[in-house]
Amino acid sequence: MAEIQRVEIYVDGSSEPFQVITQPPFKVRLDPADFAEGDHHMRVVVTYDNGDYHDYAYMFTISHKPEVEVSHINQAPIYSPVDVDLIDPMESEMPPPGLLTQAILPVALFLVIVVVSAWFSISGDSAVSAQVSHVEEISKPAAAAPATSSVDGEAIFGEKCAACHQLDGKGQGDVFPALAGNANLADTDMVIDTVLHGRAGTAMVAWGEQMDDEQIAAVINYILSAWGNDFGSVTPEDVAAKR
Repeated sequence: MAEIQRVEIYVDGSSEPFQVITQPPFKVRLDPADFAEGDHHMRVVVTYDNGDYHDYAYMFTISHKPEVEVSHINQAPIYSPVDVDLIDPMESEMPPPGLLTQAILPVALFLVIVVVSAWFSISGDSAVSAQVSHVEEISKPAAAAPATSSVDGEAIFGEKCAACHQLDGKGQGDVFPALAGNANLADTDMVIDTVLHGRAGTAMVAWGEQMDDEQIAAVINYILSAWGNDFGSVTPEDVAAKR
């Protein structure tokens, strides 16, 4: 079973860790004296000794007035120092992905693809000719397909964004807005600005400090087209122009 090797805490989009913990208990102390009053975003990166890692996002609110006792992060303002558990007790008991999922299944899938491709290359032409009796000449060539990025925007979304906005894009109330069916995404300039620079007064991180133009464009294009969205696309050049 993989052991937790390191826990890094980043606050409000900073590229420098607020705290690094290498030994249990994996807790962070949030002291109102260290923060301005208002909402703050906390990102927790957990690294295991086998090289795996997980990325979690939280939000907390600092209040400099004793209005309410804190019980859980995300639920009550913090007005006095409080220790927050960063690791779910179940997390340390969960085994990492094993050999079956990391090696055997991908290899098996690859072999299936190779076999199917070979079958089509051998018998595909004769099978098609047996079914098609008439093909009209195309008067003009079809438009070239748009260039695709080698960066996996869906994977980036799952790693960086899903903890807040959820894998289904439905978000979490007013704190982390839904992206599925959100008409505001039609303003791609606004989307680029938000992903690059974050949004003041919210938990939105400035991802431009952690990702390059191609990665930013890839994750934006995934958001613009996922969950039934149809809000166009952006290019790495569009992102570069907004930096």
